[in-house]
Amino acid sequence: MTSLQQLLSEYQQLQQLSRSILALATNGLWDEVVEQEIIYIQTVEHLSKTPIPENLDSVIQLQFRKILREIVESEAQIKALLQKRMDELSALMQTSLKQHSVNAAYGEFSPQGIIPGHVNHNNE
Repeated sequence: MTSLQQLLSEYQQLQQLSRSILALATNGLWDEVVEQEIIYIQTVEHLSKTPIPENLDSVIQLQFRKILREIVESEAQIKALLQKRMDELSALMQTSLKQHSVNAAYGEFSPQGIIPGHVNHNNE
């Protein structure tokens, strides 16, 4: 029974880690999310090597189900937040590419290579 308690404890640690990652993602702390995701993946890989026994009493089964349900829900929320962040980054990249194109066009047609919004120190 000790190994079952240990396994339950490990799943509870994974649950807490998923809560932590969700909080970090909610607060936009993406570098920390990445760091914690590495630990999360390693923990999941470790736990996947020890399946949850099938012949558990109903109280223990309920505990595992609640933990797993919360982990899955957290993952879905984290995934949604990551998608939102990816969309934001994509929009920023598009804006940057457009600005680069505009700057290149101005530079190509400007006689002294002066780009609006940039100070040309050579003409001072």
